[in-house]
Amino acid sequence: MSFEEQTSRIETLIWLIDCNNTGTAQVLAKRLGVSRRTVFNDLDFLKGKGYTISYSHTADSYLFEKKQHTTFLF
Repeated sequence: MSFEEQTSRIETLIWLIDCNNTGTAQVLAKRLGVSRRTVFNDLDFLKGKGYTISYSHTADSYLFEKKQHTTFLF
């Protein structure tokens, strides 16, 4: 996978989280065209960059725990 594709996927992931519209990890993996493991790796990557992310069973979505500036730079 190219750098551009990875960047696009991470940006899409951030947008979906920001919109509270990810679904479960399995649903998210299908939407992004990757494995569940890749979804977890991407979430860990974002957490390592300072994003606070958790899963809400009520919202059925991954959420930012606090409002964050969501512009992403590699």
